[in-house]
Parts: sequence; structure tokens; C-alpha cells
Amino acid sequence: MNNSTKMLIMFLLIVLIFTYYSYMTPKTQMVQTPSDTVNVQKEDTSVKKVETLQQVSPQNYIIPKDTTLIYFETDLIKGKISTLSSAFTSLVLKDYKTRKGDSLELLNDGQKSFKLKVKSNNLVVDFSDINFLPVYTGDINPLKNDVDSLVMVGFFDTIKITRTFIFRKGSYIITHKVNSNIPLDKKEYILEKGISFTEDNISDEFQYYGVTYHSFNSIYRIKEKNVKNVSNYPGNFDWMGMQTKYFFIGVIGDGDNIEVRKLENKKLEAQFSLLSDSVDFYIGPIDYKILKNLRNGMDKIPDFGWSLIQPISKLILSFMIFMYRFIPNYGVIIIILSILFIVIFSPLTFISFSSMRKMQMIQPQLEELKKKYAKDPQKLNTETMNLYKKSGINPFMGCLPILIQMPIFFALYAILRTTIELRQAPFALWIRDLSYKDPFYVLPILTGITMFISQKISSTATDESQKMLVYIMPIMITILFLNMPSGINLYWFVYNILSVGQQILIKNSIKKQMGE
Repeated sequence: MNNSTKMLIMFLLIVLIFTYYSYMTPKTQMVQTPSDTVNVQKEDTSVKKVETLQQVSPQNYIIPKDTTLIYFETDLIKGKISTLSSAFTSLVLKDYKTRKGDSLELLNDGQKSFKLKVKSNNLVVDFSDINFLPVYTGDINPLKNDVDSLVMVGFFDTIKITRTFIFRKGSYIITHKVNSNIPLDKKEYILEKGISFTEDNISDEFQYYGVTYHSFNSIYRIKEKNVKNVSNYPGNFDWMGMQTKYFFIGVIGDGDNIEVRKLENKKLEAQFSLLSDSVDFYIGPIDYKILKNLRNGMDKIPDFGWSLIQPISKLILSFMIFMYRFIPNYGVIIIILSILFIVIFSPLTFISFSSMRKMQMIQPQLEELKKKYAKDPQKLNTETMNLYKKSGINPFMGCLPILIQMPIFFALYAILRTTIELRQAPFALWIRDLSYKDPFYVLPILTGITMFISQKISSTATDESQKMLVYIMPIMITILFLNMPSGINLYWFVYNILSVGQQILIKNSIKKQMGE
């Protein structure tokens, strides 16, 4: 099997994988068909009647107050909490910016997170239209101590609800506690209008956007296409939230019964019930280093590819993060990875070239067999395999290096495409974001050129159609790589250059061994 044929196999594998990445949702267990689907109705912010429960009017609220905003700021998060419903109305991550350099907001345009509705006996009380009274604000704007809190109280008739928000330095966690003067049967929260998009490529964001939750050691992702108007997902969970490509707003705590609503602009909002009075809100990046130290299963939020590829992805990412301590440039680290993999796969590459060289030497005998058994394909296959065995050739050994490298390539692709560490990570010159395509398409073109040179040097094809692949494959790969992350192109470009030098050395070594 010559090198051109092997490259064709590689190309077909790449096309299949990237077609999957482009048109399918991230590779995790998908949510089954919702148990209940109804039509979306215009939201009614008054208290709702549930089955036979008594409806309570917000007019009984005994301490009406004008709505005000309470500001908070830690070293990682800053935001606003409205006294109306005591919900978050603004959340900004201080360590991150948009591509334009603006503040990165996870909530805007009327979005509200963690609005509260409670159930007690025969009452369902929606606090959306009720102003809470801040009774303790602490030093939270900015946060002066390592830990401080905000305490807010809301009244509805004789029902008193106390919400406590605990802020900590160096943490994306905000602990939330809810207490009442009466027993609460149910506590429902809503992520109103979901989470904001933060990246320029909205279609790419939509591939990762949705509701994510963890139940019985499995992660489930609810995408916009899975939701028809309003969809219910019953069952327990130990954490849930809404995510974009790089960021997550959610709650860590036992709960059940997630309801997802599709809005007019194809965005989603989620309502869910919590079983505990004390939970943690996570408002931050989808950062594997942080998430793996939180509740079981949160390290599954990052999309590291298929289950077989995930260990490789995590290993490569850990290596890159470790190297970043000494070399603060992920582009240079990608070049180091290219060198490292060239060295690691050198023995396999040598075996592959040896196999190809032996295959070239028995070509006259293969042609004789084709003529002799032209009318007996079965006999031809048998005699061909006997010739391979006699000559010490494994016909599949030639493509082994490429097949082994494919998981590494796809793992690196998953890392560069989705991990927060590579977001807006610059390299040099015009490459200011390794997770984004090359704006001038220089690297994809150079990748195609170096692939052509590598193919030309290693090709042993004698058939004209196979020779054409030497020219066609680099063109097809260049087109395929045009919109890939520039980090992938950088890796492949450097790998091709190193491969050319390696091929020359190996070919000379094999010639000496064979006495040519």
C-alpha cells in the first residue's frame, strides 16, 4: 500500500470526523425524547395555580419597595443582583474578554439567573414580582475579606424567605442558602433567557450551547434542536446548568425535574427544582483544571472528543499546561508537540518505509501474478498473500503510523477547538488566536505545500491514477484546513517539515541497509 493510498485513507477519516464535528452535537450521551411537550405561552409573572393548589395574589405583599441593584465584585466575578426577585441581572468574568477587548458578560439583555419560586402546603409563591429587602450587604463591592455575604429577605403575606449569597476570593463558586419561616416543599429556580453568547462565530457557539446536567454518573446535553417549545426532563440530577462553548452558569446540588423552554431566537431558558436548602452556584469558564476539583462529573463538561480519545486529550492538555509554566506561548508548545511526536513515531515510520521499499521491489512479481491469475481473483489473492509472506511484508504495516497518529490528531483538534486555555491564545505575527482560523489562510496553504513535498519524496507509485493523488490530496487537505483552528494548521505544518527531513534520512538509511 503506497503512501498516496494511505493519505487517501487518512483524508477519508478526517472528512468523516470533521463532518461529525460540524453537523452533530458534542460527543456525550444525548438526552432522550422529552417526557412532555406543550406549546410556549407568553410568560405570566403572576403566581401560577398548580393543580388544586390555592392561587395567591402578589397584592398581599406587605412591604413594597422600589427596585434597586446591589453590586458585588470579587477578584474573578463582578455583577448585579436586583432586589426585584433577588436574581442575578449581570455577571461579568474579569479574567476574560471578547475578541474586541470588551468585558465578557454572561448575562445581558434582560437575562436573569436563579429567580425563585417556592411551594408550601397548598401555596405556590412566585417571587418574580416581589422586591427583597437587603438586610446585610457586607463588604462585597469589592470583596474585602476572603469570605463575605449578602442577605436578602422577601415577604409574601406571612411567608418570609431569606436568601443568603456567600462570596469568596479566588473562586467561581457563590454559595446560596434559602430559609423560610415555614416548611418548604419545593424550591424552583429559573435561568431566564439562558446564558449569553461570548464568541463571534455564533453558529460554532450553537454546537455547544444548551442545558447540561449530570445524573447517575452520566452527562446529558439538551440542545436547541432537542426542545420543542417547552420540554420536561424528569429525574434526579446532582448538578445542572447552561453552557456555551467556553462558559457555564449552573448549580451544584441535588435536584429534579428540569423544564427547558425554547425562545423566539432559538435560545433556551431552564427551570429546575432543588432539594437542598444550601447549594453552590458555579459562574465561570469551562476549565478542566477547575471543574475536576468540584462535584463528581463536572469534569465531563469540557468536550474532549469521543470516549476513546478523551484520555489522550486530557494527557495532551495536561502536558501543554505543564509546559506553559516554562514556555508561556502555546504556539511554541504545539511546535514542541510536533517534534515530540515525530521522535515517538520514528520507529513506526522506519518500519513503514521499509515495508514500502520491499513492496516496490516485488512489483514485477506482483504484475506477473496479476497476468497469470487475471481470471481467478480468489487464486490471485491467495498467491499475493503468499508472496507477501515469503518476502516478509505486512501490507497493512505501511498505514500503521498514520492510523496511530489519528487519535492524537483528533485529540489535539478537540483541545484547540474547545478548551478555555487555548481561547485567544496568541502565537506570533498574525496568529493572535490559536483556537481561531488563520485570518489570512497562510498556514493552511503552507500545510498543503509541505504535504505535497512530503508526498512527492515518499511516493513510490507507478500507476498514473495513484500519482495523481500526490497532487490532489494536498489540495483537498488545504481546502479542508482553511477554517480549522490555526493551532491545528501550525501543528500539521511543522510536522510536515520535520517529516520531510525524516523521510530523507530514513530513505538513505534503508538504501544503505539494502546495499543500493
